[in-house]
Order: sequence, then C-alpha cells, then structure tokens
Amino acid sequence: MELYLQQKLLEDKKFKKYLDENSSYIKYLNRNPEYYKTFMKEMKERYKERTTDKLSDAINTIDIVSSILDTLN
Repeated sequence: MELYLQQKLLEDKKFKKYLDENSSYIKYLNRNPEYYKTFMKEMKERYKERTTDKLSDAINTIDIVSSILDTLN
C-alpha cells in the first residue's frame, strides 16, 4: 500500500475502525490504491455519514421537536 494512503487511513479513527472490522479491504487497497474511493463510499454508508443520511437525521429531529411542541400546546 502506498505510504500516503496508509497515513490517511491510520490518521482517522473511523477509517481505522472500519479497516479493523473489514480487513479484506487491506488486500484490495494494497493491490489497487484507486479502490480508496470505493472504500470511502462503503465506509460512509456503514456509518451513515452521507449527505442524505445527515438530511434524514435533521428532518427526524425537526419532526420530534414539532411533535413535542404540539403536545405542549
């Protein structure tokens, strides 16, 4: 694996944790550093860090606050 890629993966705790849980990615990243984009995409899906996930969480929070305010009135 290329050195800059190793540093990137080990600096972030989320990346390291995901690699520990799914060690097969190490093999793929060793063979092809361009697999990093796929790794990032799957990691974000797993930990719900995509933009759509964040928007969904925000909408859910707004709905909860709205229902609480309706209950108080």
